[in-house]
Amino acid sequence: MELSAEFSRVLRCKAVSQTSDTIYSDKVYLPSSFLSSLLDSRNRTNNQNSAHNQFMAAHHRQPLHTPPDTNNASDYAFGDSDQLPSPLIFRLVQRSAVPPSEKAKHADRKAVYCGVREFSSEEGHVGVPEWLMRDAGLVAGDSVAVEFVRPEKGLFAQLQALDGAAKQIGDLRALLEAHMRSKLTALAVGETFQVPVGGMNRPLSFSVVALEPMNVVDIVDTDLSVDIVHADGSVINSQMDDDSIGELVPGVAHNVEVTGGQSRIFQLHIPAQIKSTDVVVTCQSGGDVSVCASRLVRNVSILDNTWFDYSLPSQQPKRLCIEHNELPSGSNNVYVSIIGFAAATRATVEVHFDAHRKAESTVLAETALEVGSNESVCTNCGSNVPKDRFIMHQTVCERHNSKCQHCPRVFKRGSVEFEQHWHCNICTEAGDVDDRDKHIYFSHTPHACSCNPVHMYASVIELTAHRRTECPERLIECQYCHTNVAQGSLPTTAEAILRGQHEHEWSCGSRSISCVKCKAYVPIRQVKTHMQLHEMKEQRARANIVPCVNRECVRERGDNPLGLCAICFGPLYSGQHDPDNQRLLKRLARTMHSQLTSGCGSKQCKNLHCASGQANASDNVVPLTQTAAAAMLIPVLKAYAPLATATNGYLIIDYSGIDLHLCI
Repeated sequence: MELSAEFSRVLRCKAVSQTSDTIYSDKVYLPSSFLSSLLDSRNRTNNQNSAHNQFMAAHHRQPLHTPPDTNNASDYAFGDSDQLPSPLIFRLVQRSAVPPSEKAKHADRKAVYCGVREFSSEEGHVGVPEWLMRDAGLVAGDSVAVEFVRPEKGLFAQLQALDGAAKQIGDLRALLEAHMRSKLTALAVGETFQVPVGGMNRPLSFSVVALEPMNVVDIVDTDLSVDIVHADGSVINSQMDDDSIGELVPGVAHNVEVTGGQSRIFQLHIPAQIKSTDVVVTCQSGGDVSVCASRLVRNVSILDNTWFDYSLPSQQPKRLCIEHNELPSGSNNVYVSIIGFAAATRATVEVHFDAHRKAESTVLAETALEVGSNESVCTNCGSNVPKDRFIMHQTVCERHNSKCQHCPRVFKRGSVEFEQHWHCNICTEAGDVDDRDKHIYFSHTPHACSCNPVHMYASVIELTAHRRTECPERLIECQYCHTNVAQGSLPTTAEAILRGQHEHEWSCGSRSISCVKCKAYVPIRQVKTHMQLHEMKEQRARANIVPCVNRECVRERGDNPLGLCAICFGPLYSGQHDPDNQRLLKRLARTMHSQLTSGCGSKQCKNLHCASGQANASDNVVPLTQTAAAAMLIPVLKAYAPLATATNGYLIIDYSGIDLHLCI
């Protein structure tokens, strides 16, 4: 069944810049005038329906529009509400280069369905994400009809994975759910969309095969049942099954062979009781590898990892140290990748749990030893030599040893080690000649991140640090939907920054659920705090805490005649003998009178029973006169009057009726 358009307008198509918000989203940018026209169309529809219904009622006929069924969103007509429906869904259909005589021939032109992100586009243009333009066959400058439609809520969707890599995803259904909830508004049969996967160089593509109850459905705030099939029709298993991944076992040496740019991935299971884990890789026959590991990223690479060892070829063996406090509670599976750099390399991989690590001694080569009174320092090797043997030592040392001009190391003259010694001309790194290529590549070759190809990072080390911290493509385990997804762009609100949440977790945590105790709708990210408030109220009720009489205070009532807490009663306390509380009541009266006439003097005061609080709330406040302020004290002093006559009279006073407002 074809959806009828309730409002339509022709605009010029243009591509929007690719950001983390738009690159995989189906939301478009419309001009502000489009919203005005949409609202005007709604008002005209309301006026026409109202006039028609009044005419039909006057002639005792059934009105054209019956009251809508508010329980069914699909029955809620466009003109029957005072507000715009949510979500707004539009159909984009190309209109350029189609003569009226050939309109029937192009009736099956592909249409795409989308939501709206903002009404901030250039006048006369609609900003469309590039992937949506490709799916609709649009190019920049095409005339496109933007039609407002109202599809029904989706009940079922069958998706077909167009990439075999989908079988490698551990929880594909959860990944799709998180993507569709944050990026998509509507689905249409035949549509193809892409889902980014952390740790993969390219996104996965999915095609919509079937939908219910219509060929176009609204997927916002709905329980959508999804079936996922492979290109050959087989059902994709949610569990990973790949023979290319080996398994590391403690105490067993694993032999691997990798070439430049290739990797060999292993899975390592670390039990919960293990305190530390060492992964040791020893290269054979002068080769070199890099070792990386990650708990979330399956395809561990040089850029996407949590633990790494990029040491130079001369620095053997390679070692990863994974501490218990770096892993979440419970047992964990860690993926370890052995990555070749240049030539084919054979290596041995070993794993040790809770291995005893020997403390490495540090040698301060540049620190000169203390020279004795009868010693001299050799200018060639830097050794302390007795003066009676100094000439002989220096002659022999200069004949057989050579000192590096850039560092204090001394080599045997003519040795292979001396010929292979190398220093970087950019930084202070030193090693063998074979270390040069890897050092230049990792430390001095600029690289760009796929999240922003324009910005260049000075080295692989800097790019790796970006990928592990602020990169929108960094893979995280969402604390709300418990899926491994890209974290998204940096937080922009104060609460998000304090919580350390990026785009995905902030969006995912914005979903509301009903509190089981008070039935209020609370965002998921605030559920913990909300339940703690309930717990505090219950603890207070169980403890039978009586609050302070001062309406400006929330502390517990203290043991004093006025029923105040210790903080509020402190300024009124006096050590003088006052058995009938006369002096106490006078101090209370003076304090309240001064507060009403002169104020407490605080610029942050919000007490409306204080002159300072009234001045802070409004600039046009007339101060109370002495007489008016005294009249306001009478009800409070009458309530405390029994204190002056009764023994322990404060025990029989009804504090609930005292309207006391003291500045704290």
